[in-house]
Amino acid sequence: MKHHNISKLFIMKIVSKLLIISALIATIHSCQEAPKMIGGFKYETTKKGGEVAKVGEYAYVAITIKDQNDSILQEMTKGPNMPMFKIPANPIVGAQANPIQDLAAVIGVGGKATIFMPVDSLNNLPANIMAMDYITYNMEITKVETEEEYQAEMQRIKDEQEAAQKEVIEVVNADLEIFKVGTSDLIMTTPEGLKYIMHDEGNGAQGEAGKLALVDYYGVFLDGEMFDNSYRSGRPFQFTVGRQEAISGWDLAIPLLKEGGNATIYVPYTLAYGEAGRPPVIPVKTDLVFHVALRTVK
Repeated sequence: MKHHNISKLFIMKIVSKLLIISALIATIHSCQEAPKMIGGFKYETTKKGGEVAKVGEYAYVAITIKDQNDSILQEMTKGPNMPMFKIPANPIVGAQANPIQDLAAVIGVGGKATIFMPVDSLNNLPANIMAMDYITYNMEITKVETEEEYQAEMQRIKDEQEAAQKEVIEVVNADLEIFKVGTSDLIMTTPEGLKYIMHDEGNGAQGEAGKLALVDYYGVFLDGEMFDNSYRSGRPFQFTVGRQEAISGWDLAIPLLKEGGNATIYVPYTLAYGEAGRPPVIPVKTDLVFHVALRTVK
């Protein structure tokens, strides 16, 4: 009887240990669950958000793109450069799927997530990035607006842009007359032949070569006719200084400015679109005048 009780106690201890081990295995298994997927891409939620954007509402998303070594490739985190998405009733599927838009309808205001994008799913990447396995889109939902709030915001921005454009037109017209006379001490000239009138050098980061610059601009011919400007879209033009992503005159002009600065530049055709021009907008051998305002340097 005594030996029977010992055997029964021994068995109960073994069963108890097995139950504990089983519970540990279950816990480990739950921690190693399959990665979350959205739009065919793996993602991780790094911070839970609050209010979630509903169908028909607009989610503003701050995005920082990094390579797999965590180096920043691009930032779209403030101002008109920040992406915004209207939440659709049904997520887009297939080749046009947008995992950022889909995730914007999930994580809520203040929420953060990282999407892992395999480089072979993307186009036009630099060779050094193509050698990597993936890049990451690190996103945060900054705010959500209803249709009414969004329309009011757009109207406010439009009014501000129109007011700014009106001021710029007055400055450009005045500077055109100064350039035509050509004798004012206000006119400065670079060794390459770019002429400029500095209105405000700015006091932020320098627009130096290799930096990403966001520039508001207003471009006219010498007769004052406007051919292009950024105020119509409400978004500054974005380019990397010194990498021929814009005309040569811009690569020379923007390094003269710091954030917050602005100037009017006279760009001879040799520093603009050359002898060929850019038909049908820019005729052959055409000098151009721009008012440029450096908004942001990254």
